[in-house]
Amino acid sequence: MSRRQAELAMKQMLMSGYGHYSRAEENKAFNAFLKGIDTQFEYSWSEFPLAQQPLRAIKNHLICFVAVTCRYAADLGADDERCYALSDYYINEIENRADIQNWKDMILEISQHYVEQVRLGSEKKYSLPIQKAVRYIRQHLYETCRLQDVAAAIGVHPSYLSSLFKKETGVSLTHFVREMKMNEAKNMLRDGEYSESEIAEMLGYQSLSYFCKVFREVHSCSPREFAMGEMGLAGELST
Repeated sequence: MSRRQAELAMKQMLMSGYGHYSRAEENKAFNAFLKGIDTQFEYSWSEFPLAQQPLRAIKNHLICFVAVTCRYAADLGADDERCYALSDYYINEIENRADIQNWKDMILEISQHYVEQVRLGSEKKYSLPIQKAVRYIRQHLYETCRLQDVAAAIGVHPSYLSSLFKKETGVSLTHFVREMKMNEAKNMLRDGEYSESEIAEMLGYQSLSYFCKVFREVHSCSPREFAMGEMGLAGELST
């Protein structure tokens, strides 16, 4: 095993038509499922197996699935220790199986267990109005998402929501929306599928200059600097 061999293998896979789903697609699918927005979750194996032996390949895919699901669940508010304890348990269970013909059932069991952890984490951290507000913000991230809009959607007075949101989350609703949008902008820039102006428009910013200003305030660099940094890292890995 060597870096040179890994780079060569990567290039050969890309040249052969390797079509892995994008990070944006992964983020959308896992977030929607773990938050209960989309209950029809499909996990498909890559056309490129993760091992030559079929059983080993399935085990490797399942282990990757557990690791990714664990981290998404923790990011969505599930208890970290519970998430990682479940991850360790399932990985060992997968590794100890003599055969895994029922891998679809295992995917379903693991997924539902982490969905429950996300739900418990949300209930433990926030009151029902704030849970609804956060859910609305995540579902409408590509819209303006003003305080008045969120309050109307969940059926409370804007002043009450503003006060309660600050009390429970430690930040204002406006600040929370801004952070969520800028994190999404960073993910979109990393994917490289959209320009700065397209991302600004998609996230509800009518002014590109204002979008760039907010991005710098949150991430301490401009969108272009961030994108160039990502490209530079990718270039280093390909040399």
